[in-house]
Amino acid sequence: MNATAIRVVLDAHDALVRDCAEGRSTFGEFLAAYGDFPRGYSFEQERGTADERDVLRMFGKRVAFHRRVASVVAGLRVTADAGSLTGEIAAFIPMAGLMRLREIVARYPKLEVARGSMESDGVTARIGYRAKPGV
Repeated sequence: MNATAIRVVLDAHDALVRDCAEGRSTFGEFLAAYGDFPRGYSFEQERGTADERDVLRMFGKRVAFHRRVASVVAGLRVTADAGSLTGEIAAFIPMAGLMRLREIVARYPKLEVARGSMESDGVTARIGYRAKPGV
């Protein structure tokens, strides 16, 4: 994947995380749209040409963020797909998912959920997060 394609894919998934964390979409809508991202995308830096590895390195923090999101989503999806959950327990899964998603966003102290841009390695890329002042 080239830098533009990676940026577009990450931008779309950043927006999904942001919209869910800020309450513009439900956790169920988020799960459906987020799918199994970033698995299935070629985000491994040890593969590809030197140019491809350089491009992937540029997006390393964003990919790491989405891997964290994916690990939480996968665990909640397995629990929700068990099929035997009803009542209050079934209602708790989306609530817990939203809390975990917000926690993950908060764990990236150099980033805050906002529309904007972030400078990375001298390259400004339009993304779903912006660097906090002084970072």
